[in-house]
Amino acid sequence: MSNLINIKDLKKWVIEKDLEKETINGFWETFNSWREESPEEFEETFQEGFEPEKLFIYVNTVSLTITNWPDENFNHVVIRLNFEYDESVIGEYRMVFDYETGEVFDDIFNVN
Repeated sequence: MSNLINIKDLKKWVIEKDLEKETINGFWETFNSWREESPEEFEETFQEGFEPEKLFIYVNTVSLTITNWPDENFNHVVIRLNFEYDESVIGEYRMVFDYETGEVFDDIFNVN
């Protein structure tokens, strides 16, 4: 069975563009902004106080999203990070990249 998309090429492209690092940096920028701009929500999430050493982030998925079907002219690569606190997943951060250029198109930060 042949693959329509070469996964190794997609992985190579993500690595060459350093998109994992860019996503992690974007997460920290957004997390710190959330902490400063929404202190009540932040404190509600970390009711017993925030301890940075208990926060763990990791890449959960990397995906190709074909939008504007069936024209296929608006495509993105999406990297999703989960973030855990005290061994429980408390949210997700997604960074959306233009498939052709690798430039950031959007990002989404959700806390459970």
